[in-house]
Amino acid sequence: MKFGVLYDLRNPARPDWHRPWPQFYSGAFEHMQEMENVGFDAISLSEHHGDPDGYNPGLPVTLTAAALHTNSIRIGTNIVQVPFYNPVLLAEQLAVIDILSGGRLDVGLGQVGPTFDMEFPMLGVNPRFRPSLLDEGIDIMQRCWSSDSPFSYHGKRWHLDNVWINPKPLQEPLPVWVVAAFSAAAMDRVAKRGLNVGGLGGFFQGLTGGQTWRQWLDGWREACVRNGRESNYAKIHTFGTCYVTDDPERAWAKHREGIFEHFHYRRGDVHPYSSLLMDAPPTEPEDIPNWDRIFQTPDQAIAEIRAAYEDGGPEELHLMATRHGMSWAESAAYLRNFAEKVIPAVRDM
Repeated sequence: MKFGVLYDLRNPARPDWHRPWPQFYSGAFEHMQEMENVGFDAISLSEHHGDPDGYNPGLPVTLTAAALHTNSIRIGTNIVQVPFYNPVLLAEQLAVIDILSGGRLDVGLGQVGPTFDMEFPMLGVNPRFRPSLLDEGIDIMQRCWSSDSPFSYHGKRWHLDNVWINPKPLQEPLPVWVVAAFSAAAMDRVAKRGLNVGGLGGFFQGLTGGQTWRQWLDGWREACVRNGRESNYAKIHTFGTCYVTDDPERAWAKHREGIFEHFHYRRGDVHPYSSLLMDAPPTEPEDIPNWDRIFQTPDQAIAEIRAAYEDGGPEELHLMATRHGMSWAESAAYLRNFAEKVIPAVRDM
């Protein structure tokens, strides 16, 4: 089993939490270097747009910077919101990033979750087209990366002629996985294509997701069978939240307010993460599902991983890098504990 760190690069405006943007980004890339040094296998970056916290709107740019600030750790997108991009331009950018990184790029793709529908009008995209934009985007990008001659493409959303990109990615093929976290239709889309998959894990409220993960895994295996695939054909990626410390109660008391705000931030009356994870928005930090397992001792984290994944686990699990009000140095200390005290005990999973 492999482990990584996921960066959303959110920098809240609250004065006691906000850091000047140059300082914030500099700290993030130093943090990535440390994660490489302590033994994580990968780092990945997410994206969203028009967010009050500045939720990494420049994913290709920050991914390039991550590539140039590291040497051997794999880098990836977690995820690219495909409906917002011209697929040919995106294919070109990712090919160049793969080259600049020395062939270390993993590409996670998605269609933008419905809780982020507010992003579509600002970018002039119809949210009803998200499935077809993702499907056609995957088709076009994969042909861009593999075709040795110009091609044409005519679908519902894209009509393209004389398409050909140069240079091509260093990796042949470029590793691609597609999010299929919630619906059977999304799982069928990925299994039908035979691609690797991003699954439902702990996400923002825990390390593994426990029973939620097992329910997702059962659904995914059923989708594989429906689409003529072996149930274990794909590499599964997921992410969770866990900070390892010898004193979880003290750490929770220090960070509970920031974790609450990070989990449950407000855009008008919209609560994106809450609507994904809960029936109603939380009113207190202790309303967050599994709040008491966000900070764990090494033994607790080891036990949860072994219990959750005894019937099969992801190929790669990424941990959220930081939460509101948590400094890069504090995050690095918690994640260093995970790398040094947890990973060696579960590497065989």
